[in-house]
Amino acid sequence: MHLQSFLDQNCSPLQALFLHFNVKPTPYEGTGPVGETFDMQVLRDAHMPTHVLAVLQSGPAGNQVQTAKPPTMLPIDATRFDQGFRIDLGIPLAPPGTPSPVPFTSPTTGALMVTLPVVHVTVPHIASLPLLLLFAMQLETQYTLLSFNLLPVSVVEEFPNAPAMSSILARCPEDKFDRYYYHNQGIWKNILSLGVNDNNIYNVVQTAWNVTADARRLRARHR
Repeated sequence: MHLQSFLDQNCSPLQALFLHFNVKPTPYEGTGPVGETFDMQVLRDAHMPTHVLAVLQSGPAGNQVQTAKPPTMLPIDATRFDQGFRIDLGIPLAPPGTPSPVPFTSPTTGALMVTLPVVHVTVPHIASLPLLLLFAMQLETQYTLLSFNLLPVSVVEEFPNAPAMSSILARCPEDKFDRYYYHNQGIWKNILSLGVNDNNIYNVVQTAWNVTADARRLRARHR
């Protein structure tokens, strides 16, 4: 099945993830733990997610969960997730031919909604998870778009000359460089935590992280 790309339409990875599943970003507004199901507003009655991830971020030590913030709710397709990652989240896979969750009209708001089973997961870096989900679940398949979401175009154009890539990235303004550094560090940690199956994703992200880490060393050397 050919899927439309949203990343090449100037959508952010987070926007693209929701557009692929035809649902609106729906924050969790409760004060206690998330229940077994969660309702998301539907953009249009088309391809629906099968589940929703309730995502928490681990603390700096890697094993301490930061629970001060509510979980981030991200839609997934359980079969695509299972094919894309090695981690076992205990999602019971439906038999082939099982229909996706069916949208319904909310009796209170009149909005089109869909009820999804909740799956809990903790990752090192929430902000970069939508990008990883898009490619691991093969909702986006153009690896150049993955590269352009990890590094500036001017840096990617120097591939495979890693020293030149690092040199150009090292000259970014500090605030911009820091965004690249922490994002690429985060998505690399997510890959190590979740275990991505696609070697292309692994190689692209590993290259981006190595270039970014080397650029940081260059910046420190020239200060």
